[in-house]
Parts: sequence; structure tokens; C-alpha cells
Amino acid sequence: MLIAILALLASFVFPILMYIYISNAHKDNPDYKKDCGSLLLNGALLAFPVFGFSLICNIVFRITHLGDRFPFVELLFSNFVLKALSEELMKYLCARKIIKKNHNTVSILDYMAYTTIAAIGFELLEAVVYMFSTNVPQILIRGITNMHAAFGLVMGYIAARRYKDSKKYPVLFGITAAILIHGIYDLCLASTLMDKWGGVSLFIAVICLIINIAFFFFSRKARSNPYYTEPLFRDNDSINDNL
Repeated sequence: MLIAILALLASFVFPILMYIYISNAHKDNPDYKKDCGSLLLNGALLAFPVFGFSLICNIVFRITHLGDRFPFVELLFSNFVLKALSEELMKYLCARKIIKKNHNTVSILDYMAYTTIAAIGFELLEAVVYMFSTNVPQILIRGITNMHAAFGLVMGYIAARRYKDSKKYPVLFGITAAILIHGIYDLCLASTLMDKWGGVSLFIAVICLIINIAFFFFSRKARSNPYYTEPLFRDNDSINDNL
């Protein structure tokens, strides 16, 4: 158990460093750092609404008996709804509260920061839970790949670009992209599919690691580009469009 705890603490290093980097983006704005801290805590507390949402969805699904008749449908439901949809939707709603609060100043980079910090908070608490059901190598791999943060980056970037460039697609595209990546990853790790499709999950994990690393270089360059730093919203209602 001591080794598992040490592995857990080691797995926190990358997510926490990423949080520190993001939360220091506006050193001249103490409110920004305060919001980041609150968002990190709220992201961790998402375990409760995620559980409640999943429970309700599962009850409704059991009533339909679709899983009894179509085992693969149950597999899809378990991975894409109970896991991916519940987690990504709650992470977005958590970040959206801060985005709405600061709508006058939120830029593309800020939008990405908020969705990512919510994801990091959730990742940290989830890692504690997983410590009791997995092994040391998996604990470390989860920390290194920091996949929830990558999902948050993808979600935030697509959603923010919707406001910046076009109103032809809804913000839900960003959430959907995160759900699909997350769901495919979990699906391919299912016991009945892992032997044939486990490589897909490994590929996604590697891509998530690359996304996280690339973000550090992207954001440093983007901070000097007005396209990524100018406010996205011009009025109180704009954030509510097409959600």
C-alpha cells in the first residue's frame, strides 16, 4: 500500500505542474488565480454529480432492458454514457460557471484553461479512487498521460473557436469531441475487446500526452497573439447561444 501511495503522489506531479502553469497565466490578476483554485476544488467535487447522473441514466437504461437483449448496446452505454458523457458534461458545466462569471474577459486561452482545470481537479480525485483498484504502473501511466486534462483542452479549444470564428456549429461539438475520445478509450479497454482493440486505447493515451505537452508550447506562443487573448464575448447573452 505504501508503494501505491507513493506512486499516487508521483502521478500528481504532472497534473499539478500543469495547473500551476495555467493558474499563473495572469499574474497581474489575483481574481483569476482565485477562480482557478475554486475551479480545481469544484472539479474534484464533481465525483458526486457524476455519480448521481450516472445512477439516474443507469436506472432508466435498466428499465428498458436493452442491455439484456443487446449486450453490445450495454457495453456502449456503459462506456459512452455512464463514463464519458457523465464526466465530460459535468466538467464542462463546472467550467462554464466560471466562464459566465468572467465573460467580459474570457479569451480562447482562458476558455481552454477553465475546462482543463476542471478536468485536472476531477483527475486528481479519480486517481485516488483508482489507486484501490489498479496497480502501480497504471497509476503512474495515468498521471503521466494526464488524459482528463487533454480532454479538457480539446473541449475548450473547439468550444472557444466556435465563438471566435463561426456560429454555424454549437458549443456541444466541443463536448461531443471529448466524449467520443473518452468513450472510445474506455470501450477499447473493456475485457471483451481489449485483446483486439487495446492498442487503440494506448494510441489515444499517447496522443493525450502529446496534446498536454504541446499545450505548453502552444500557449506560450499564443499569449502574444491577440487572436487567442482578446475577449470572446461582447454581451451577457452570447455565452448562452447554442449550448
